[in-house]
Amino acid sequence: MKISPINTFKYVNHINKNAVSFKAETNQTQANSEAVRTEEPNLNTYIPLMSNKMKLNENIKFFVGGLNKIDTDEKRKHQQLKIADIGCCDGALSRTLSEFLPRNTKYYGLDLSPEMLEEARKKDAQAGINSTYAVGNAFDLPYKEEKMDAIMLSSVMHELYSYACEEYNEEAYSKDSILHFMQQAYDSLKPGGVLIIKDPATAGADAWEPVKISNANKEDGEYPPIEYEEELRNANITKLCTFDKLKRFCMDFYPAKGNIEFNDKDECIMPRWLVTEFVRHRKWLATPENWAYEIKENYGTLRPDEMSSFAKKTGFNVIKVENISIPNENNIYAIKPKEFEIKDMEDNQLSLEDFPMFLEVVLRKPRS
Repeated sequence: MKISPINTFKYVNHINKNAVSFKAETNQTQANSEAVRTEEPNLNTYIPLMSNKMKLNENIKFFVGGLNKIDTDEKRKHQQLKIADIGCCDGALSRTLSEFLPRNTKYYGLDLSPEMLEEARKKDAQAGINSTYAVGNAFDLPYKEEKMDAIMLSSVMHELYSYACEEYNEEAYSKDSILHFMQQAYDSLKPGGVLIIKDPATAGADAWEPVKISNANKEDGEYPPIEYEEELRNANITKLCTFDKLKRFCMDFYPAKGNIEFNDKDECIMPRWLVTEFVRHRKWLATPENWAYEIKENYGTLRPDEMSSFAKKTGFNVIKVENISIPNENNIYAIKPKEFEIKDMEDNQLSLEDFPMFLEVVLRKPRS
């Protein structure tokens, strides 16, 4: 049997209560899948990738610029800054920012993974960073008494959206999760404090515009192209060519269900939002375990207008809410030559600059 329409596949989502980061109960997408979700992600691959990402100049420039928007009155002008990184991983963002901020700045990190936080403590001790880390939940921030000058999320907001939290929403992929977090952040900030978010973007008004993806290189995997559904479902995903990874991705990734059409084994049509999902997911597929994590994450969360609306609902003033496109040569999600091709329905070549890659957000809590 050849590849059938994707709406014949169903992804069953199981998640522990309040699991809004990487730690989750073991999950198996389908009976024969080798992509078993373990208790922790692969630290050997995940930490270096995230650490390198934090060091990108444009990324750090954005966070430094956001921190400069803290509205500090004269009385607090020379007081110690307190900055919290939610979903901090190994603390790479705070350590990098420490090169630009006052030496007495106090850094706080929150993550669900004790292993990640142990890495953070070791690296901060070597770097001489004044930091405090805690295992905790983004839906219940522990800073409401102490109050922060800034709260940061770097590629974390989509996780709040992707994972179920039974106390606040019954299923994954709920925007109520983000709204609840934003209220938590507002309550945890000092007056004049800022919430700074950088997250993978979702498409705007053209999200459902169809585009074509074609297989430009049939030999970029260890396996030759796979034509049959059952064989593809049982294949080792790390050895597939890129186009076969796309087909397997659309089998396993629940939001893709029913939103893709295969013309033949080397071409498909999908909406623009799903193109950006695959482009970003494919970079993190070093192991079957990583694959199991990735197919649970929907990177496209809020459009800029939705984020602005949520900011107003929670009381924030909007400083910046903007989708950012990045040229292929400067993009960590860059498409390699002959990896695959993206075209519009008139067969005009498209590049990553035609797709928003990141949402940049700076919100400020009013001082009065």
